[in-house]
Amino acid sequence: MAAASAALVMAVANSAAAADHTMHTGDAWGNVPGVDWSGTGFFNEYGDVVTIKDNDADGSGVIMYVYIGSPASGTKIYSFHVGGEGNTATRKASMGGVYNLPENKNIGFKFCRYSDTQPGGECKDYTFLNDN
Repeated sequence: MAAASAALVMAVANSAAAADHTMHTGDAWGNVPGVDWSGTGFFNEYGDVVTIKDNDADGSGVIMYVYIGSPASGTKIYSFHVGGEGNTATRKASMGGVYNLPENKNIGFKFCRYSDTQPGGECKDYTFLNDN
């Protein structure tokens, strides 16, 4: 069990270290001591890899909405969520379909805390050019 946990931590750490873009939920701003984001997200353009991680044991998960264009004016193509402190979820081009994001287009992300009672709360928007 310990070896499996260590492998998962290493996999997440490696994807974070190699990420083209890092994102956070909208519930903590700046470097406020003692305050942390509920979730961290990563986008790697090569392979269109989107990974999200729930950072807190607070009863809420995190959800990522993915758009072609910006979250404000683009077209939502998929969403996914994960809950439980330390748990991650990943979507990538090799899964096919909507997960294979178009090249040389802006890809938007809306990353939020998530619970059954308040889906989409405490969000932060990001837009990146997918040119790799």
